[in-house]
Amino acid sequence: MKRKSELVVPLLFLAAAPLVVYSVQRVFLQTPNERTMGTAFKIFFFHVPMGWLCMLMAVISGVAAYVQLRRRSRTASAVALASAEIGFLGGLGVMLTGPIWGHATWGTPWTGDARQVTTALLWLVIAAYLLLRHFGQHASERLAAALAIFGAVNVPLIYYAVKLWKTTHPTTGVVAKLPPEMWATFWPGLSALLLVSFGLFAIRARQLVLAGELDDAYVRLEDSRA
Repeated sequence: MKRKSELVVPLLFLAAAPLVVYSVQRVFLQTPNERTMGTAFKIFFFHVPMGWLCMLMAVISGVAAYVQLRRRSRTASAVALASAEIGFLGGLGVMLTGPIWGHATWGTPWTGDARQVTTALLWLVIAAYLLLRHFGQHASERLAAALAIFGAVNVPLIYYAVKLWKTTHPTTGVVAKLPPEMWATFWPGLSALLLVSFGLFAIRARQLVLAGELDDAYVRLEDSRA
C-alpha cells in the first residue's frame, strides 16, 4: 500500500488537469478583450503566472542553496537544483511570451526597461547556475550556490522595478485591479500552473536525492570489494 506522501504528486496532477482545461477555455472563449490592447492582452494570462513561477522558484532555489552551503545537506542541494530547473522553464516562457506581447502592445519586442532587464538577468543567472550544477567540477558548488542566492536577491528588484524606475511595464497592482471576469480567468490558470510545477518539482527533487543515495551505495560497494 502506498504511503500517503506518495499520493501527493498524483493528486496534484489530478487537481491540475480540469483547471488547465477550464482556464484555457476561459482565456480564449469567455474572457473579453482588453479595451486598449485587444486580443494581445490574453497573453497576460500565460505571461504573468510564468513570471511569478520563475521568481518563486528562484527564491526557493536561493534559500535551499544557502542551506546547502551551511549544512552540506543533500536534500537542500536537490531542492535547489529541482526548483532552479522549474524556474528556468518558467523564465523561458516569460522570455518567449514577453516579446510577443510587447511587439503587439508597444510596437517593439524589447524596450530595455528595468523590469525586462532584471527579469532577463534572473533567467541568465538561473541558466548559469544550472550549467555549473550539471557540468561544473565539484569545486564549483560554492560558486553555483552563490549564483542561486544572487538570483533570489534579484527577485525583489524585479518586483519593485516598475516603482523604482520609469518603465513601460504595468504597475505591480495590475492583477488586483482586474475586472471580475478577468480575475476569474487569471487565478485558475495560475493555480493549474503551480499544481503541475510543484508536482514536477517533487518528482525531480526525489529523483536527485535517490540518485545521490545510489552513488553512495555504489561507492560503499566498491570500497567493500577493495
